[in-house]
Amino acid sequence: MDRIIFISIALISIVIVLVIGDYLYMGIWYYLAIPVVAYLLSLPFKPQNFFLTGISLAILLSYIPYFYFNITAIRPEGLLGLGHLFSLFGLALGIIFAGFYLKNKSLKPLPTLIMSFGISLSGFLFNQLVVCNTVFYCGKLLSSG
Repeated sequence: MDRIIFISIALISIVIVLVIGDYLYMGIWYYLAIPVVAYLLSLPFKPQNFFLTGISLAILLSYIPYFYFNITAIRPEGLLGLGHLFSLFGLALGIIFAGFYLKNKSLKPLPTLIMSFGISLSGFLFNQLVVCNTVFYCGKLLSSG
């Protein structure tokens, strides 16, 4: 059941890109490759129920600031997608940390979903902050005004 939900959420992002447009300017392969790599990273840990669902929700949530920024921008940033691409290393580390942490725990599905979502998204956000403050200018993506 978890794999079906994981695939469904991954397909939601692909449908959004096909219907609304690719605001990361990365191509459809990008939205296919990220869930595939996330799934392959989680396989060694034999994920529990809703582990993959939490990861797919974190991936989907990571697109939202970029889409919103480029939809509302007067002049969309074509290279903003590189900030997302460079931050995927943190997402991968978050998936691995969540897998190690939850590997031998017997949790109910909701805590597993929350932990996998929180740890993987935290890894992405931490790496996003590092990337935006060292090698990449994220502009108003991280600001409120």
